[in-house]
Amino acid sequence: MNTVEYAIAIAGHKDVWVPACGGTEQPFISRSGIRMLYCFNPAMGKHAYIDCNTDMIMTDEEARAALAL
Repeated sequence: MNTVEYAIAIAGHKDVWVPACGGTEQPFISRSGIRMLYCFNPAMGKHAYIDCNTDMIMTDEEARAALAL
């Protein structure tokens, strides 16, 4: 089941970052201690992690380091 925010973003192909998993993704603390949220951008068709402390999209390298992958 999708959240209303997610459904609106998808329907309008909005250039916004919304929580992934239909809008139900929840923030979590990574192994390195960074509070992160997995998101989706409908206009770009891409997923990314947001650093909840800075409200910035993380690069793939930053996310891998934070997740200790």
